[in-house]
Parts: sequence; structure tokens; C-alpha cells
Amino acid sequence: MNYQWLWCCLFLVFTSCGNDERSEFIDWQSLQNPVYSHAGWSTKDACMIYHEPNKTFYLFFSAFYFDEGRERCHVVGVKTKDFKTFSEPILNWRGKEGGWIGMASPDIQKIKDTYILTYNSWGDKEGQPNQLFYATSKDLETWKHDLPLASNLTKGIRAIDAAIAYDGKTYILVYKERQTPVIAWADSLDSDRWQKVGVPNGDWFENSEFLYFDDKWHLLATARGYEHHVPRLATMVGNGDDPNDWLTWNDFKEFRIPTESFNTNETANAAFLADWRTRDGYFYLLYAGRTEDESHLGRGNNKLALARSSDLNNWSVPPQVN
Repeated sequence: MNYQWLWCCLFLVFTSCGNDERSEFIDWQSLQNPVYSHAGWSTKDACMIYHEPNKTFYLFFSAFYFDEGRERCHVVGVKTKDFKTFSEPILNWRGKEGGWIGMASPDIQKIKDTYILTYNSWGDKEGQPNQLFYATSKDLETWKHDLPLASNLTKGIRAIDAAIAYDGKTYILVYKERQTPVIAWADSLDSDRWQKVGVPNGDWFENSEFLYFDDKWHLLATARGYEHHVPRLATMVGNGDDPNDWLTWNDFKEFRIPTESFNTNETANAAFLADWRTRDGYFYLLYAGRTEDESHLGRGNNKLALARSSDLNNWSVPPQVN
């Protein structure tokens, strides 16, 4: 028997099976942007995470719509198996119980065995400036929410767009104090001893996300660029052990996302990056696009879309499928 020939055949079979499994993580060829929209809503500031046990993607976002006599923002969560069919909202928070006008700008992380969603109140209520909050869950569906975040730093000061990282011993927080990005850290999320580290280098940004990949910390944020807003990724200069490492970033990279019919006014705002290369070789970017900037108190008719890249330089969108 020709064992060399047999081993070659087995290798080809196993390789083919593996490639088929990887390519089916997201059936890209069957998708069309925008992947998510809701009648009467403007949806933006989105984030997403994959739940391995039930093979489900969870999306969280700001939803602007008319509610109890005025436009309000809500933190909404939905789930999907395929980015084609989505559940009804599994959560819809506006902070009414706490006397807030609305809630906005979620960011999702899994730290140890807990999912943590950070967000902020919305509406600039007189005498009650926007503040930071977080929610915790073990399954992405049952949440303990509206927990104050870093209130010892922000009480009485407008604070929005929270995102966190955990380096194994310390929680790091990025947020906007009025219009200035700020980095802080603490030994626990519920601490009343958050310490402000400082203002990170680079230009103005908002809607941040911390990521750790390729042995480096990265910071994705919404920046001003070639369009209204652009996703911009920066790489940490140090390794994160020193507080000042979280203030010093370089290799700023703007993502050039293709324009389609739904995002002619603003192409890719408030984006979130997922590193799913171990599943199918791609980074995935979830972002908002719009065709106008007048409705929903100037936010426009935002809808959510996906792009992907294997190298963070060249981005593709799903084919136009009818």
C-alpha cells in the first residue's frame, strides 16, 4: 500500500473539513448590510460578543426613539444566530427608575466568568449630569444593572462613553469627562477609590474599546477623520504595568470602510471590533451608518452593519444579496 498517498488523502480531508467549519462561523456570502435596523429607531454605539455554549451572538446598542412624550435613548440588547434573524429585545433600559432621561453607549467585555456591560445615562438632565454605569451577567440575558461606575471621580461632572479592561489585577477605565478622554483605574469595579491616571495622547476621541491581541493592548475609538467620524485603532507603547502605559499609544490606524446605500452621510460611526481570527481568520467590525443627520435629535437614521478584515488594513462588506 502507498502510505504516503493515503496520508496525503487524509490530510486533504481533514483540512477541508476544518476549513468548512471555520467558514461557517458567519455565513458571510448570505449577508447584506445593514444587518440590523428597527422601524422608527436610530441604532448606534453598538457592541457584540459571541456566547459559545449556545452558539449565539449578542448585540447591545443605543436606540433613539420617541418614548413618553419625547425622544429618548435606550440601551437595548438583541441576539442572533446568523446576523439575518434577530430576537426581540432581551433588555431595554432607559434609567426611568433612577430618574434619568435615558441610557446610552454600551460596551461589552467578559472578565473571568462574568460579562460586564458599561454605559452611561443620557439626556443632560439639569442638575443631574450624565454618569457612568455598569451591569453584570453570567449568561448575557439576566442582568444586574444600573450599578454606579467610578462615581467618586464623576459625581457632579458630565461623564459618558465608558469602556473597561482588566489586566489580571487592575481594572482600567476610559471615559469622556465632558469632552476630554480620561483614563482611570481601580482594584475593583465597585470601588469608591478609582484613581484618575490622566489624559491619553492623540487627538479627541470617543466610544472607546480596549482589546488585547497579538501580545499587545489596543484601543479602538471613534475619531475625527476623512469623514464625520472614523474608527481608529491605536497600540500601547508599553505593556500596561505602569499607569502611564495606558496614556501612551502609537501606530494610529484609521479603518477605511466601504460606503453603501445605507451609510452615505456617515460611513462607520461608533464601531466595535471583535477578534474572531481563531474561528475563521477574520476581525469583524460592527458599526453604524446613516443617510441623514436631521432625525432623532440630529443623530440621523442609523442602522448597524458589519465589515471584516484579515489584516486590519483591507476591509470588505457582505455582498449585496436580494
